[in-house]
Amino acid sequence: MQHTSRPRRLSLRIAAIAALLSFAAGASAGDVAPSRALPADVQADVEAIAEQLAQVSDTETALACSKAVDNARYGVETMLEVGEKNLRDGYLTPSAYDAMAPALRSLLGVLSVQDCESASGPRRDFYQCMSSDYNHVLACGKAHPFEP
Repeated sequence: MQHTSRPRRLSLRIAAIAALLSFAAGASAGDVAPSRALPADVQADVEAIAEQLAQVSDTETALACSKAVDNARYGVETMLEVGEKNLRDGYLTPSAYDAMAPALRSLLGVLSVQDCESASGPRRDFYQCMSSDYNHVLACGKAHPFEP
């Protein structure tokens, strides 16, 4: 891969998160980039980044509730901010944003140290996954789904 400038890398990461948000919300391909199509090389980079973000990278981390909650809340808040930006910039349709935002906001209402400390099953596994700084909230949620 050729050297890319910081703004382009940031744009690729934002676009990758937008793609993840859209697909996580069950959006169709038509909901992503409706008015601002990406060049083919950029789209390939976006897909590669999205694939990496969707994979659990660290499975050996011990449960650390305070860290897990901080990581999870930061990830969800970032996804909401990026979703809003991509909605404004035309990379995400209103229907795709409306499909994912309520679930993310609902999750924010649940994520707490107390919830982590009393968690069991997939919920505890999610928090353990989020105890690692190397895992993305979407990857942990996909690997360990639970209802908020």
